[in-house]
Amino acid sequence: MKQIMPTPDFAAQLPWIALNMARTLWPAFHTQCVRHLATPGVVQRLCAEGITAFDSMAPGTVEKLATIQQNAAFTRELDQLHKTPITVLTLIDSAYPHHLRWISDPPLVLYIRGATQPEDHLALAVVGTRKPSNYGKAMAQRLSAELVQHGFTVVSGLARGIDSVAHQSALQAGGRTLAVLGSGINVLYPPENRRLFETISDRGAVLSEFPLDTKPDRWNFPRRNRIISGLALGTLVVEAAVSSGALLTARHALEQGREVFAVPGRVDVPSSHGTHRLIKSGAKLVEGIEDILEEFPDLVRQSSLRQPETARQATPSLADLSADEGRILALLQPEETHIDTLIQGSQLPAQVVASILVTLELRGLIRQFPGKFFVRLYPC
Repeated sequence: MKQIMPTPDFAAQLPWIALNMARTLWPAFHTQCVRHLATPGVVQRLCAEGITAFDSMAPGTVEKLATIQQNAAFTRELDQLHKTPITVLTLIDSAYPHHLRWISDPPLVLYIRGATQPEDHLALAVVGTRKPSNYGKAMAQRLSAELVQHGFTVVSGLARGIDSVAHQSALQAGGRTLAVLGSGINVLYPPENRRLFETISDRGAVLSEFPLDTKPDRWNFPRRNRIISGLALGTLVVEAAVSSGALLTARHALEQGREVFAVPGRVDVPSSHGTHRLIKSGAKLVEGIEDILEEFPDLVRQSSLRQPETARQATPSLADLSADEGRILALLQPEETHIDTLIQGSQLPAQVVASILVTLELRGLIRQFPGKFFVRLYPC
């Protein structure tokens, strides 16, 4: 990977890095900063006057920053930044994500592996349970792939389950994805996602507001969820229990004035109860990509002109299917269908059906799950 050194105005970023560390060290000061950032006009003032404006809002800020900058932890932080491929963006840097800057509690500092791009302004968050059903995985895979094919960047949290499926599907479809961590950007969690972390860093960006070496403590994840929703125009929830952190992300999206979408599931499955509650509360029910696209018609129309060729060609072609292949695909649904049902419905020999299913899976049209269950990934 090509190393990305800190930005040229790194010296001007030092007090912001110190301020971010001060919020971590002093909880009362953190609460004070959050309250001031939520005040109308404060972000504009900070962009105009710089970090010194904080001292008039929160007396004692200058002294706190001086204390932090004399600390060995601050020296260690800067040393690691110079030695690792991490970019720093502060709230007032021009490259700071536009949508994120205007939430009520924007991160003062973003640590980034990879790079955000201007086209990431057309982004949708895809989140859900860490223990999805086969149906949930298939819907997250299908919708994430179709989102990037229409020019969206997929944002999620690199967690197990739906988050990982969303990132992987966006990358496989030739698109961009952003991952937001609940730890320091040099502390990977969960550890089994290391390869995915590296791929996102190469072809998108991994972001964190937490100082380096911050552990993935459980109270960090609710806080990072506001960044996931804040980077996006809307949040899509695919399977979530009533206690799921994905619902917190959706709540942040509502508070930020963003769209909220939810995929319905089976009524007798706990992982559907949260999404159904969202739908009852006014979230838009999503059966297919069209339900999302119609909320952003002008942006989607403009983005289609900028889509890379890989993304435009990512949807598998249905035009050259044989009659038998088309018959099998028509029998498949977004939920699991057993091979015996396909044999019975198609009235084809079992070996023929098995061969067709292998062909359809290789072409990316269907996905197989344990027990000889299959789901269709794209509509006929």
